[in-house]
Amino acid sequence: MAWLMMLTAAFGAPDVFFITVDTLRADHLGMYGYEHPTSPNLDKLAAESLVFTDCVCEVPLTSPSFGAMLASQYPRSTATPRNGMPMPLFVPLITERFQMAGYQTICIQSNWTLKADLSQLDRGFDIYDDDFHGRRWGVLKTERLADEVTKRAIEAIENRDPDRPLFCWIHYTDPHAPYRFKRRFNPWGVPLRRLGEIEQTRARYDSEVAYTDHHIQKVLDILPKENAYILFLADHGESLHEHGYVGHGRRVYQNNMRIPLFIHGPSIEPGVTDRPARGLDIGPTLLGLAGLPPMPGMQGLDLLNDEVPERRVRVVETYGGAVPNLPGAMALMGDQPPMRQSVIDQPWKLIVGGSRTELYHLEDDPGELHNLASERPAEVERLKKLLDEWERDVPPADPQEVELSPEDIEALENLGYID
Repeated sequence: MAWLMMLTAAFGAPDVFFITVDTLRADHLGMYGYEHPTSPNLDKLAAESLVFTDCVCEVPLTSPSFGAMLASQYPRSTATPRNGMPMPLFVPLITERFQMAGYQTICIQSNWTLKADLSQLDRGFDIYDDDFHGRRWGVLKTERLADEVTKRAIEAIENRDPDRPLFCWIHYTDPHAPYRFKRRFNPWGVPLRRLGEIEQTRARYDSEVAYTDHHIQKVLDILPKENAYILFLADHGESLHEHGYVGHGRRVYQNNMRIPLFIHGPSIEPGVTDRPARGLDIGPTLLGLAGLPPMPGMQGLDLLNDEVPERRVRVVETYGGAVPNLPGAMALMGDQPPMRQSVIDQPWKLIVGGSRTELYHLEDDPGELHNLASERPAEVERLKKLLDEWERDVPPADPQEVELSPEDIEALENLGYID
């Protein structure tokens, strides 16, 4: 791969910034029409970017979702469908390709599930900064807050190697539950005491989003203005009392699956596209921004350079949480089926695996409130057939066995990933 290093040096390879936010719903951002001003800074950048309105994650859990992005392989294909299941060493990551091409690679982390020992997503990074000890509400050792993420990111970027292009992943966690209300960041504009229980939950969540947006802008202020790309997205969404559920990881409704995505940089024409995107596409797209070819085995598309079909069957599944620290747990859970699966063939969406089969017409019913399964049995069978074909083509891999430390187990329990 020495030719890759020569190529980047000869042609002045661009910097690539991968900015992500945990648990961030697309429909709670202004760029997607949200009524409360949660994201003025991101909205401003999005107005100068290509915004994707229909992007879904692969699994609504942090480590599986990002693993799918960095490998461009389904979590079931890499035996990483749950938090606490590390990425196998034989699965290549895009960070290794960036590194081989002469890029300096830096990551500023903030979520416990992405710790190097848990996820093994640190491969290919020159710096993988996951040394954080923040305790949410003084109890949970699970995160690094947005102000510190920004501080560490700015320090790393300002001290970068000036003779090498930079790939930099910066991950913010703050919208993750339990949601903390910050009086300085109140997009609802009214005191919490004036709101009902559901509205209070959403106002707290929105306060976290606004707080994160504020600190992301401080990073944006120092990024190079030329020869640099920014790809922004979330790992998954969040349910905020819709369908009687708060959280993520155990449902596959749109509020858990749909994620914000936009790309900014030279030659990117600003606008909005409804082409169907997915987490698998992020790896090839990030490589494409740097002018690097995709790696063998990638299952996604380069959203800017490949032909993305207008109709694209997408399957999302969830396995619910993390692996317990028990002997043989990974091997045992590797044989367990997903809790729920969803297959989308626009405008139709099928959900299976719960207490009932659910069918929704997303154009007419974006909130997934009217289950049409009993009224459209032929559509249910058609989508089930598509799901069967996908499962045949994407068999699950055998997981590797690792032992989680007591600290890891406690953190995952506190995050709600272990029952």
